[in-house]
Amino acid sequence: MTGIKLSFGLSTKIFLGFTLGVLFGLVAPEWGVAIKPIGDAFIRAIQMLIIPIVFFSVAAGIANMGDVGKLKRVGGKTLAVYTLMTVVAGITGLATAHLLQPGVGFVGSTSTAMAPVSEVPTLGQFFLGMIPSNIFDAMAKGSVIQVILIAVLVGVALVFLGEKAEGIKGLCNQASAVILKILDMIMAVSPYGVFALMAYSMGNYGLEIFDQVGQFILADYAGLLAVWVVTSMVVVAYTKVSYSYLLKKISKVWMVTLSTTSSAATLPMSMHVTREDFKVPGWITSFMLPLGATINLMGAAVYLSVLAVFAAGFYGVDLSVAQMVNVVAIGTLLAMAAPGIPGGGIVMGTLMLQLMGLPFELVGVIAGIYRVIDMGHTTLNVSGDVLGAMLVAKSEGLLGCDKQGIPVALQANDQAPVVLHEDPIQAS
Repeated sequence: MTGIKLSFGLSTKIFLGFTLGVLFGLVAPEWGVAIKPIGDAFIRAIQMLIIPIVFFSVAAGIANMGDVGKLKRVGGKTLAVYTLMTVVAGITGLATAHLLQPGVGFVGSTSTAMAPVSEVPTLGQFFLGMIPSNIFDAMAKGSVIQVILIAVLVGVALVFLGEKAEGIKGLCNQASAVILKILDMIMAVSPYGVFALMAYSMGNYGLEIFDQVGQFILADYAGLLAVWVVTSMVVVAYTKVSYSYLLKKISKVWMVTLSTTSSAATLPMSMHVTREDFKVPGWITSFMLPLGATINLMGAAVYLSVLAVFAAGFYGVDLSVAQMVNVVAIGTLLAMAAPGIPGGGIVMGTLMLQLMGLPFELVGVIAGIYRVIDMGHTTLNVSGDVLGAMLVAKSEGLLGCDKQGIPVALQANDQAPVVLHEDPIQAS
């Protein structure tokens, strides 16, 4: 008689580690505190890979665009739209979290020693600090923002050099694959790290921490909903697409994002809906949506803003206006550089807390419920890609609507409307 073999996905294993860690910390709080080094080792392993992940992923992603002609045609407009959408998402997430104040009032917040927060630089100093005086020194010191700038410059140079730099482009792709594989190996043991971090949190704080987690989830989803409402209303007003039609068609994309929590896995469906249902030309769709899956992570921007406010409230830190500006600026850069991998949001969350000078203990709590919030993050990420493509297509004069607000295709040469399907439902 053959035994039953159970197989669990990574998110299920992390949830099990989360649950068992909670129980262990409550039953044996002293042991829960004692095994904290296991959780610290997990966090340190993630930190170890942050610099190579950021450098090789960003450089390879830009280099793989390849076609300078497309970059000249809509590249600047695409980058402007996606950057603006990410900034708006970060600001909206920050405002929502500031309104709801997740984490505030936790009685144990003052008992935890917090890493000293250095003096917040001005905005001018912040941008000046992005430019390293020594490339290798920036990497050695782990200056992520400077490494992002270096990676962007390398990627753009590879695009312009083309075949002359094909070897370096291939090296970046290979190095990126190697680093992400190592991260996959680390994430494979993440349930044990989450177990240790949650056991420590329960042993140190008790059940009261779950009230704070609930506040975090509420603030996160409220921010995601607010961003969707703002951006979708702008797109509807500009493109004249019927809001009911927009919701009806994009809901097909949402079903995939909610089930896979993967922008890459959703790409075929999102490209189909953008091209066939919203009538965005195929060459814009093919260029913008894969790029947007890499740099237009509106959901991640909301998450990082809410996480910064949540951690500050949890540890009893008041964020100044200058710090809030830095949260949005840093969150935008991190969201645009976030690796599209399982656990990528956990990695970026760790980095955000590090840059804010806050302890990393909350990462274990967030990791345990990350699947729940990542469904919303991925849904907004992909929705933003589709909306951005519609905006650019409209600005190029390649998107129109009939009297009912149903999108119709416009020919690139004479701008004459061409209805591809009499019944728009058939386009599905």
